[in-house]
Amino acid sequence: MAEMQELITENQNLKEIIEVAKQISSSLDIDYILKNINYIMLGKFNSACSCYVLAKDIDDDSPVFHIFRGTKREIRDAVSIHSLSQAIEFFTTQEFNQITFAQFSELCKDTTVSQELAQFHPEFIIPLKAEKGIIGLFLQGNRSDGMSYSMTDIEFCINVLSFTSIALENANLFRQATVDRMTKLYTHHQFQKRLDEEIKKGHRYNTKFSLVMFDIDHFKLFNDNYGHLQGDIIIKEIARILRESVRDVDFPCRYGGEEYMTILPETDVKYAVQVAQRLRTTVEAFDFPGENGPFKVTISVGVAEFQKDFVNCNVDMIELVDKALYYSKEHGRNQVTRAKYTAAKEMKFYKS
Repeated sequence: MAEMQELITENQNLKEIIEVAKQISSSLDIDYILKNINYIMLGKFNSACSCYVLAKDIDDDSPVFHIFRGTKREIRDAVSIHSLSQAIEFFTTQEFNQITFAQFSELCKDTTVSQELAQFHPEFIIPLKAEKGIIGLFLQGNRSDGMSYSMTDIEFCINVLSFTSIALENANLFRQATVDRMTKLYTHHQFQKRLDEEIKKGHRYNTKFSLVMFDIDHFKLFNDNYGHLQGDIIIKEIARILRESVRDVDFPCRYGGEEYMTILPETDVKYAVQVAQRLRTTVEAFDFPGENGPFKVTISVGVAEFQKDFVNCNVDMIELVDKALYYSKEHGRNQVTRAKYTAAKEMKFYKS
């Protein structure tokens, strides 16, 4: 009877693992992957806390904790750990597929790692192993029912997390291929691709969207005076401000050099101008760090809404918003201009 129950449990676990693999294997969104895995783990074990320790971003391996308590998620930077290299080296050399936290604390030479991980009260740790190596750690807290984890439970976690690791690695590779390394914004190629999709969708379903384009005022002069390294800091900080100023559904890009572009789906020009003005004033007020700083810079902005009757391709839309940006620069800089086509397909510009 016990053997039959064990077979039933194994069969159920296998079904759940296959379902998990189906859900996450086609996704390139790290947030979606982690949330789906959390639902599976929560439904299976109802642990008080589980945590994924991953690298912060491409070209930045400082650890970030993705903490789940029930369905609530918190993202927190590590305090005392500046890199996952020690933990990764431990699991690589020791070749553990899983280890209790007590064993890890005893065997890991870097006590700062175990001390920081202890705040999550993990029962055991599983390394997230992908094709190119270990990409992070999974920490599983105590079960809320007070029961111990069986080997079957732990094997279930290992199998689920093997698919999770592959999905996370694919998401990271996709991000590396589509995101500009310096600014962490989408590349010019990705912008052109997405813009084409929005235009086609607009023609087919009569949807709307807007473009916001801006560049840094007198940036060549700034580079000449303070050097390109300081100029790079300005580019990175403005990219960060842009990312924090738009919605998750928006598409912020580095168009080229010191030029930026953002696609605002399902957005009319009135709201797009509000976004642009908020961005402009935030940049204007910001103290940019650097040697001999802080520095002040401003941006000039162009805004345009998709007009179905006049925009047939990317060039039409880009030309409109680019001319709006040029108008801002020609009429004093540090301002927002919106543009639209008239019935005669002439461009009209309005300072906002």
